[in-house]
Amino acid sequence: MMPPRTFWPRNNTPARWLPLIFGLLWLVAGRAWAAPPPPFVVNSEPDNARITIYSEYLPDPDNHYSLEDVVSGGLDHRFQPASRFVERLGLSNHDWWIRVSIHNELSDQQRFALVMAPRAYQDSQFYLPDGPPGTTRYRTPLPDESFVHRYPIQVLDLPLGQPQVFYWRVNPHGELVYSLTLTTMQKALGDNPLYGVYWLLIGMLLAMSLYHLALALMRSAASHGYHALFGFCVVGLIVIGSGFLGHLDDLSSWDHPLRLTLLSGALFAACGAGRTFVDSRQHSPALHYILLVLGALALVQIPLLLILPSPAAMGLCCILVLLTAPCLIALGYQAWHREVPAGALFFFTSILVGVPAAILCLVTLGLLHTGLDVPLTLLLVFTVAGTLQTAGLRLQHQRRQRLKAEQLRNQAVAETVETTRRETLARMGHDARTPLSGILGMAELLDDTPLTPNQKECVSAIHNAGESLLKIINDVLEYSQLSTSGAEISHEALDVHELLVDAVDLFRERAEEKQVELITHVHTNVPARMEGDPGRLRQVLTNLIGAFIRQAQHGELIIDVSLEPTGQAGQVRFEFSGTALRAGTLHDLRENGARQDSSTLNLAIAEQLVEAMSGRCGHRDGHNQEPAYWFIVPLSALDDPAPDNPADRVPLLGRSMLVVDDSTTVTRVIRHLALSWGMRVTASNDPREALASLRTQANINEPYDVVLLDHQMPGMTGVQLAARIHEDPVITHSPVLIMLTGISSSPTDVDARNVSIHRVLTKPVSAPRLKQVLSEELGLQRPSAPRQRSESPDPGLQVLVVEDHKLSQKVIRGMLNKLGITPELAANGLEALHRATQKRYDLILMDCEMPEMDGFEATRRIRAHERENGLVAVPIVALTAHILREHRERSLASGMNAHIPKPVELNVLRDVLIRFTRRGQVEESGEET
Repeated sequence: MMPPRTFWPRNNTPARWLPLIFGLLWLVAGRAWAAPPPPFVVNSEPDNARITIYSEYLPDPDNHYSLEDVVSGGLDHRFQPASRFVERLGLSNHDWWIRVSIHNELSDQQRFALVMAPRAYQDSQFYLPDGPPGTTRYRTPLPDESFVHRYPIQVLDLPLGQPQVFYWRVNPHGELVYSLTLTTMQKALGDNPLYGVYWLLIGMLLAMSLYHLALALMRSAASHGYHALFGFCVVGLIVIGSGFLGHLDDLSSWDHPLRLTLLSGALFAACGAGRTFVDSRQHSPALHYILLVLGALALVQIPLLLILPSPAAMGLCCILVLLTAPCLIALGYQAWHREVPAGALFFFTSILVGVPAAILCLVTLGLLHTGLDVPLTLLLVFTVAGTLQTAGLRLQHQRRQRLKAEQLRNQAVAETVETTRRETLARMGHDARTPLSGILGMAELLDDTPLTPNQKECVSAIHNAGESLLKIINDVLEYSQLSTSGAEISHEALDVHELLVDAVDLFRERAEEKQVELITHVHTNVPARMEGDPGRLRQVLTNLIGAFIRQAQHGELIIDVSLEPTGQAGQVRFEFSGTALRAGTLHDLRENGARQDSSTLNLAIAEQLVEAMSGRCGHRDGHNQEPAYWFIVPLSALDDPAPDNPADRVPLLGRSMLVVDDSTTVTRVIRHLALSWGMRVTASNDPREALASLRTQANINEPYDVVLLDHQMPGMTGVQLAARIHEDPVITHSPVLIMLTGISSSPTDVDARNVSIHRVLTKPVSAPRLKQVLSEELGLQRPSAPRQRSESPDPGLQVLVVEDHKLSQKVIRGMLNKLGITPELAANGLEALHRATQKRYDLILMDCEMPEMDGFEATRRIRAHERENGLVAVPIVALTAHILREHRERSLASGMNAHIPKPVELNVLRDVLIRFTRRGQVEESGEET
């Protein structure tokens, strides 16, 4: 039988395992009570001894640990030693247990103060030993053992030679930061010299913020407002975060909401300060919009932060700061790189503020550890950055003020130069128009006297040269006025046909001299009556026609008027094209400074007028393109009926017409018009071909009713063709012959009558005029009654002419004498005033620029005399060489009834006399005649 097995080996005695057993028991027993941390030994009077590194901390993520659990020793292995004088444990929303051991070796002192900085946590409790050293019983401090003086202070009674272990439970509900300092009661209640540095820097930040706020209110400067808001928010954050207000119990519950709100406000202000300091919209649009979004998020998140748990809310703020800091640094770099004023300064301050702010956020999130006094560091950094930013804003303001002063000075100089230029031009225009009006007036008077043909030709040459010179002077003055004050645009009824004819009539002779055939074509879809400014539109047409004829070559200049092809209502297109326009001419004219001649001036005036009428211009003059210039102006159709035109009531439907012209453009335009009237049209470019067509129609007994033939054609003239038609035995039914011709080449009445030409029309002929002539010659309408003789003024009128220029006196007196009136003369305004107060006149023609007293002052005094004596106002008409708008307004403001520019035409003078001297009618037009 085998012996029973025992636990112990045969060759070993139990005594050899006793040490192992006792060691295990000792380890197990060791866990039954708390193993204290290494104590801080007090061997001399502590002078603000920072004992944080002698402490240990234990996280309680589930808030399950009680004081008994912590003191029992079962959690000793989970305690972690602190490693910094200011321990930062990140964001949390649970309990932490902190313990520290202190060993007092001072025999004469047993009471000390434990300062727990940097803030008073609302959810915290300190525990003191309640018994001899090594006890596991703890109690909360009595009222006289715990108080707040800037920071929470615990009064500790330390027995001599025995270590004491203290426990502190705290739930930060956010960031946990703690620093333990052991000192005496006297020093704990005394003033720390470091506090003076804090308050000095805080005072500087507040002073700068108030300075920015005052400037923001005075100058309405957004940048100063953002800097003020940033400074106030930073001061609030540092004051609350540093624990300076920890003794205010009412503030403790608002600690986290205030910190989050102030941090969001500082973030919003930083984004705004960066955008406005650098003007990021101009220098970095992408960063500008990114900072706008970040600033908006900083404001929008404030209500959300008050709802979220404190750690999540603080984490969200830190993330926004980490996004904003590099954006501000990048904006500063771009500002420095692009040499923005004070850009280098902003780059430096963005680094100075952005880097510490980012480090603080990383420390807050627990991603980075540092032993620095963060509030003091941030306060110092922000104070330096604020000082630099304040200096930068001051430099920017001085630069803006300097630029503004320079701009105002330049503007004043430009206005002075412009005023001087305009006054000089006006004076030169006045001084040039005054003798020119005398020349033209004398030429007009001389032309009405018996002259030989040679003398008449000389007078006509003088008159034409004077008109050309007058046109140049008017163009210069008009361009000066348009360049400065723009154009006055009126809205009244107009007829495009009449405007076009009026403009073309001025250039018929000049066009014939350069062998340029003017062709007008108004499309049938253009309304008969429209609303616009006929004066300005006529001015545009005359300037453009004059410029193009001056630069034209031999050929055709086509003026085509149609509605805008895009179909936009009320838009009328005027286009100039044809073989008369050389390739490259339009490009040269439109190039700035390409050709400084009258054509460039005419084109500039026309384009400014088109722009004033809300129109637009353009041209095509490229390679392999037919040169053309166009402009489009808004002209709305009128619904009111046009004045009665008998030709519109006459139907030409079914009538046949043969158009003979070597120009395919002319035949195309006339054919288009005749077809729109319902006529049957045949076009021919060869006179011999036209004659054959006439014979053919006669043979088939369908003769033409009208033959419209050109005068100058190759191979056979229009007169020769008419003679052949008249003599041809086959053509038994003689058609109505109408000839189109130029001014200089027009046949005489005898020559036209001898070849049975019924009517001679000068080219170009308008559609209404051609339709009227066709109706009259076909017997469908009676010929227009001859215009009645113009009404003449009363020869007994008492007229006073106030004029200081002798030649102008002679011209006006001669014109009035032709009208049967003998005027009285006054050489200046003072003499005119004397005569007007002594005698009543029917009309006063008043010059404006005169010595001793000008016409404006004389008119004002005459009006004052009439008011004082209750007299009826005598019509006073300004008679001056000034044509600019301000002079017309000045004359009307002084009390004159109308404004007549020199040189005065006889018909205009007659109309003025009749208009203002009708019996029983008081006329106060206030218009230019």
